[in-house]
Amino acid sequence: NYGIPLSRDVESNKRIVEAFEYYFTGYELEAADLEKEREWTQQEYAAGRYDEDMRPFKFDPVARAKAAEFYLIAAKLGNPKGQYEIASKYSKGEGVQKNLQESAKWYLKAAEQGHAISQSALAEIYQEGWGVIEDYVEAYAWASVASTDPVYGSKYRKSWVKKLLAPSQLAEGQKRAKEIKAEIDRRKEIAQLPVSEASKINTISPTAYGSGFLIKGGYVLTCWHVVDGAQRVLISIDGKDAAAQVIRKDPANDVAVLRVNGVEEGAVIRFAGDPKLGEQVFTLGYPNPDLQGADVKFTMGTISGMTGPGETPNYYQVSAPVQSGNSGGPLFDQHGNLVGVIAAKLDSLATLALTGDLPQNVNYAIKADYLRPLLKSVSGLEVEPLNTEESNLLELIEELKKSAVLIKVY
Repeated sequence: NYGIPLSRDVESNKRIVEAFEYYFTGYELEAADLEKEREWTQQEYAAGRYDEDMRPFKFDPVARAKAAEFYLIAAKLGNPKGQYEIASKYSKGEGVQKNLQESAKWYLKAAEQGHAISQSALAEIYQEGWGVIEDYVEAYAWASVASTDPVYGSKYRKSWVKKLLAPSQLAEGQKRAKEIKAEIDRRKEIAQLPVSEASKINTISPTAYGSGFLIKGGYVLTCWHVVDGAQRVLISIDGKDAAAQVIRKDPANDVAVLRVNGVEEGAVIRFAGDPKLGEQVFTLGYPNPDLQGADVKFTMGTISGMTGPGETPNYYQVSAPVQSGNSGGPLFDQHGNLVGVIAAKLDSLATLALTGDLPQNVNYAIKADYLRPLLKSVSGLEVEPLNTEESNLLELIEELKKSAVLIKVY
């Protein structure tokens, strides 16, 4: 197998080998004289003017593009080797157009599966802010996890990032590293379970939680980032867990629709008409269920901004307090119409570092207009007309809380 670590997925392994062959065939076609290549590289570095585009031996672009194509197929099938390789290609623009955001995304997916080289690369990405927001705490956490690998582990990156951290940030990074390691171990444990023993998943703690809106027909609307990369997803309805699968996704707008096995119940969905600045809204969800409990939580606020960070048009800024675990939860108006889906909160530590102030209730929800196209594509999912009747808030909460569900990610 060319010395390539293979996964249990036969199809993705096949694509990895095909990509490997194309990659090195392209290398041999155009760079046969490796000694001259090395000499040129050494001379250029010594002169301080190395430019890869000026190298005398070029890789065959057709072969490299084909290799990238197969690596991407393997990556999408969940193969960590494929994810690592396509991340590398995106970072260099080799066989694909250079895209640091895509590179960071695929490095993360491989890192979450325990791929140590990707973990180390991800640490550097967060340290330098390549395709992501610069985050020394996250950089330290991933460097710490990578350093424990017996073969590819290195403490260099960990030590380097440590110098950039304040004591409080170091403590946070150490805590984050433990969380990441626990998540990776759980994912591996779940992935190794045979189908016949899938029921044992209930004895394993989730790696993450989120919230969702249960719609009539057994559909759940949530954020894509809540379930992205999940091995398994369970939906908790009335205290009972049911398996669910992603049937539609829109990563660009961070939206996903799941179908819950054996469930037909749910609320009717009505989209809000034209929400205004200052309009009252409320959300139902499951913030920090390990700490705050697994019963639904209600918070209320207003639409405090008509755009998201950097004036992005697909978000509302809302003042309703939210925490980790609220992501994917529904945001309603005073008539029970869906205004949007809770997606994010402003990073308190990052804001403090930039401005010297802690943000107060600065949160973001994906607008309903960006949910409609995906929901309309689901056969059997019906959208009801706008409700304009006056409603008693307590009665409305009692009615809608049944449709706010806890999402457990494994």
